[in-house]
Amino acid sequence: MKILLVCNAGMSSSILIKKVKDYAEQESFPIEIKAIASSELKNEVGRWDVCLVGPQLIYAVDSIQKQIGIPVASIEPRVYAMADGKAVYAFAKTLVA
Repeated sequence: MKILLVCNAGMSSSILIKKVKDYAEQESFPIEIKAIASSELKNEVGRWDVCLVGPQLIYAVDSIQKQIGIPVASIEPRVYAMADGKAVYAFAKTLVA
């Protein structure tokens, strides 16, 4: 699964990215995940299966979905704050299935 994570500056999610990768590798799930700033979105069209946005961008979910044309949803604030890689992976999987 290819997960794009969008946040304001593209930096606040580095810990979350690592946790998701660690979980996927532990479970032997194939994954590609990348974090970007919302301003970089146009460069990512056609490259991902699902797009997750940080809670700070919940207002932009519909706009992002229109731009990128794949399932887009906001990560629950508690999951984001706890950097719960397992929960993020499971959430992304529900959006692709």
